[in-house]
Amino acid sequence: MLKVGFVGCGGIARHHATRMKQLKNARIVAVSDVVESAAQSFAKDFGGTPYTDYRKLLKQGDVDAVWVCTPTFQHPAPVIAAAKAGKHVFCEKPMALKLADAERMAEAVEKAKVRFTIGFVRRFDTQWGTLKRVIQSNAVGRPVIWRFAAGGRPANPWYRDVRKGGGPLIDGAIHNYDFMLQIFGPVASVQASSLQFDRTSVGADTASVIVNFKSGDQHTLIWSWGVAAGAPVTYLNDVIGPKGALQFGMTAAEAPKGFDPQMQGALTLKTGQNKEKVYTYRQQDMFVEQLKHVVGCFERGDQPLVTAKDGLNALEVAAAILDAGLKRATIKL
Repeated sequence: MLKVGFVGCGGIARHHATRMKQLKNARIVAVSDVVESAAQSFAKDFGGTPYTDYRKLLKQGDVDAVWVCTPTFQHPAPVIAAAKAGKHVFCEKPMALKLADAERMAEAVEKAKVRFTIGFVRRFDTQWGTLKRVIQSNAVGRPVIWRFAAGGRPANPWYRDVRKGGGPLIDGAIHNYDFMLQIFGPVASVQASSLQFDRTSVGADTASVIVNFKSGDQHTLIWSWGVAAGAPVTYLNDVIGPKGALQFGMTAAEAPKGFDPQMQGALTLKTGQNKEKVYTYRQQDMFVEQLKHVVGCFERGDQPLVTAKDGLNALEVAAAILDAGLKRATIKL
């Protein structure tokens, strides 16, 4: 039984805790939040002794591991303190706002010889796993361009503050950076141009990005958190290559025999001469799968799939993209 403490009791913490209740080998024994009512409400719903100071949580003797679910700019201090206290650490993504802080975190967990991982939850999703497998099988040909566009407005304004959340190019797109590194390998260069749509944002809230890989592949990204609240923004997520286009969803003229949209998802490859091929996968809750993996690893003292190095690699790309966006320049890595 892994006994867990939560640092930060906001939305993402509740998201994890709701799923952690499904596990038989994990129990929440302590929670902390600087807002006392948030800590008390979380403890009432999920269990654990509530604190307003995470340092007191770390002194509670039965805490084996800590889930750090604070806003991004507050990640370093509790991660480093937890490591020094001998606790395994799950840290929400991104690892930190600044690369130097992430490096200090990595050094702390290595020195303390505790296990550390980051919430790159796509690593545990069957949809993204299928995407990786199809691209690397050369079904679309190589090189490919992964095209992505999204928009929306986070409920909490700290996400749109470059000093706290960093904006969509780090908080949202960090998932893209981690996953593209798994599919395509090292980055050669990045190009970007950032804008501020909303005057209440602190820094850029919108940007266009091109990531060029040493493999010859490319990822293009447009993301805005500055569009008016409630305004519809077209979402795009596909992969195009020499052999055709790989689309998310079951977009073929005819579904495969036995396809159950309630239980299965699909990617559809459309090639020349109206040919189509559907790749199906069983749908599952990637957050549950991530928790099963991390809790099991922490119980055994094993290193989870996602490492501090993975967090640093994704953050290095993010830092280059943020710099390129401000300069509207090409930056080589």
